Order: sequence, then C-alpha cells, then structure tokens
Amino acid sequence: MLIFLRARLALALVAVLAAAFLLVGCGGAPSAGWSSPRVVDQVIYFGTESGKVVAVNVADGAVKWQFPTDKALGALYSTPFVADNVVYFSAFDKKFYALDAATGAQKWAVDATEPVVASPVVSGGVAYFGSNDKKVYSVDAATGAKKWEFATGGEIWADLALADGVLYAASLDHKLYALDAASGAKKWDFDAGGIIVGKPAIAANIVYIAGLTKVFALDAATGKPTWDKPFEASGWVWSNPTVVSGAVYFGTLDTGDVYALDAATGKPKWNTPFKAGGPVRSTVVVDSGIAYFGSDDYKLYAVDTATGAGKWTYATGNRIVASPAVASGVVYIASYDKIFYALNSADGKVKWMLDTGSGKLVTPTPVPAK
Repeated sequence: MLIFLRARLALALVAVLAAAFLLVGCGGAPSAGWSSPRVVDQVIYFGTESGKVVAVNVADGAVKWQFPTDKALGALYSTPFVADNVVYFSAFDKKFYALDAATGAQKWAVDATEPVVASPVVSGGVAYFGSNDKKVYSVDAATGAKKWEFATGGEIWADLALADGVLYAASLDHKLYALDAASGAKKWDFDAGGIIVGKPAIAANIVYIAGLTKVFALDAATGKPTWDKPFEASGWVWSNPTVVSGAVYFGTLDTGDVYALDAATGKPKWNTPFKAGGPVRSTVVVDSGIAYFGSDDYKLYAVDTATGAGKWTYATGNRIVASPAVASGVVYIASYDKIFYALNSADGKVKWMLDTGSGKLVTPTPVPAK
C-alpha cells in the first residue's frame, strides 16, 4: 500500500510539473497557446500562435479580419464563443474580450487580475468566464458589466459548461463547482481527487469530468457519482470529455490512449483503447460515426467510433494541441507549424491551408491520408 501511495503521489507531482511546463501559469506567458476553432455561419473563428484572433471564410480560407491589428495578445488558449453576432474570448493578457463578429472591432473588454485561459460560455445575454485569479465571473454580454463572481480554491484552466441554468466550473483545487447561473450561488461541489483541466460534459442530466487519471459520472442535480466506480485511465486525462450517442470519448496526455466508454456504466466500449503516437490533449470530436483528434506526434486522426479502428491520419509539420472542428464534411485544425488546415472529413485530403503568420493561403501539397 505504501508503494502504491508513493506511486500515486509521484504521478500527481509529474502531472503538476507537466502542467507548469505546458502552461507557465501566472509567472509569464508561454510562447504559444492552443486556441481551437469555432465554426458559425460559414465563418471560422480561432486564435493564432501569433496572439491574434482571426475570422476566416470556410469555403476558401480567406481571412475576413484579425484582432488586434497593431499588436499581439500573447498566448491564446480560449476557443472563441459566438453569440448574437459577437465573438467572446479569453486572453493571457488578463482580459476578456467581446468583438463584432462581422468586422472584428472591439465592443468591450473586461480586465482581470491574472491571465484568462479557459474558454467562455454565453447564454441569455450573459457571458461567463473563469480566470487564473481563481474566480468565475458573470458579466453582461452587451456591456461587460459584472453581474456576480464566485471564488474557487485554485486557478481555472478548464472551459466552462452551461446546462439547464447551471454553470459548471472546474478548478485546479480538484473540485467541480455547480453554480446557479443567475445568481452564482453554489449548488454543490465535487472533489475529483486531482486537478481538473478538462471541460465538463453534460448529457442526459449526467456530468462527466476527469481528475488526473480518473473519469467520473455525476448526477447533475446532486453531484453524486452514478457509476459504481470512476474509470481509471492509463494516463492523465487532459482532453475535454465528449459524450455522443451514449458513449464518452477522451484521450490521455502521457500515454496517447484514446477511450470510448459506455456513458451509463463507465465500461469500455472498445476492446482496447486507440493508441496515438503521442500525447492527446485535443478534444475527441465526433461526427457521423467518426472521432477526430490531434496528437503531439504531429498527426490528426480519424477513428471509427463503433470499433476504435483507425480510418485515416493526416501528418502536419508540428504538434497538434488544439481541438478540431467539423462542419459540413470538413475538418478544421490548427497545428504548431503555424498552418491552419481544412481537410475532407471522409479521407483527410486537403481542401485548403492557411499560413496563420502571414494570413496567406498556402498552395496545398497534401500528405497522403493513411
């Protein structure tokens, strides 16, 4: 038992050190973030490695606008949220922004005391975001005026989730908080026994989260576990859990395993996890029976959700840490090679590629899908 406890403590220490390396924390901005794309009304919104938010046409990759035009915001981890023709996103420059979706013009910005990493959520004229100052904020979506704030015991790196009037916020204090979205009052909290960096997933009144290597299913009303026991993954679960058609999908940071679990029982659906060639931080995005995700091995994977068998891979020029977006038969993904890719979802063939540094299209030189 003592050896086991020491091993668990060692794993926790390695995880925290890995997190510190990957996301420097409050001491200074890392060189690049991993903002994921959002597709709304034939436009893709995402943050680039150069510290700008861009809007791009889905059809041809042409850049509509970028913000700001005169400087960089530093590392961008936030996936933009688009609502009522406004783009909301968090930045490492300690601000939360609202931009006009058509032009990229700033509507307002809220100052925070520490960098803002987590992606926001917006609903009913209210925007919610979490910060490295250990607080969750609710602000008026039209003006940025603060409505309420809630203090947790740790930094908030996980994206926020909202369902049925309840805001779910995970913290590095090991807890998931369920808050009344209107007032900020705590309904319940759950201690996952390890830091939580993945966005909670909510389906059929069940909340799915991961604390270090364990994945939990919680009753949305009470926060009580619904599985007989949490699922123990082979490594730290960094990617946001995804729930589709009764299955929970996620990847692991240190082992590169990707799992599919029965959402009702927590039992594996595949005979063995899919093995990527490197760590998987990316969300496993499911569309039409195919799971798409990126890895540190420079590849984007497409995997059959029924069997866990690989369908194709596409090799980029560097790590893929951001999550993909899938819309109308196209997979959109950013790589640390500073190229943003639009790939055919059926076979992984290139439709167009955008150099995010120059804002210019790159002549496609497709790597054959395998």
